[in-house]
Amino acid sequence: MMEAILSLVVLGALLLVSQLSPGPDVFFVFRTALAQGFRAGTAVGVGIATGFLIQASLVACMGGWLMRQPWSCWGLYAASGWLLYLAWKIFPLKRVVVQQELMETTERVSLPVLFGQGFLCNILNPKCTLFICGLSIGPLERFGTLYAWYAPFLVLVLTGAGLLGWVLWSAMLQWRPVRYFYMRHTTGIDALFAVLLAVFAVLLVVR
Repeated sequence: MMEAILSLVVLGALLLVSQLSPGPDVFFVFRTALAQGFRAGTAVGVGIATGFLIQASLVACMGGWLMRQPWSCWGLYAASGWLLYLAWKIFPLKRVVVQQELMETTERVSLPVLFGQGFLCNILNPKCTLFICGLSIGPLERFGTLYAWYAPFLVLVLTGAGLLGWVLWSAMLQWRPVRYFYMRHTTGIDALFAVLLAVFAVLLVVR
């Protein structure tokens, strides 16, 4: 059981790290937090987390069915391949500086509207579903059949880690040294996340 709990901790930590690597969700939250403040960034983050909860729940429910199919191993290979491709795309080949447009002011938008925009940004992104599959299908295959609580806890841990991350980064980005550190060290952050994804992809198919 300790191994199953440790896997949840690792997945939650990996999701937190992933939030520092630029993508649609990350760019939306960071841009809003930098331009409109903590509450606005958090509203977007809560919307994204709500969409993530729905996608993670579907993956957890479908995961058991997928793993019972004779071709389930190909699902693991596909998920592993996706993570490797994502790592390759993210890994920086040269120094990258976050564009100044992150710092530009934008028109003020109400919190409910920002929540809805964050939700749509996530729920309409099929790459998010593939990302969740890549992270969770292996642990679900290993622990989901042993412990009935594992699948729902997996959903809660991933969603909770995502929500915590959006709130945390929205708050930290209000502090000038943190925002400039992120903007100047995006290359290193991307490289770290790419390596972690590649390692996880290999472990997904190595028994």
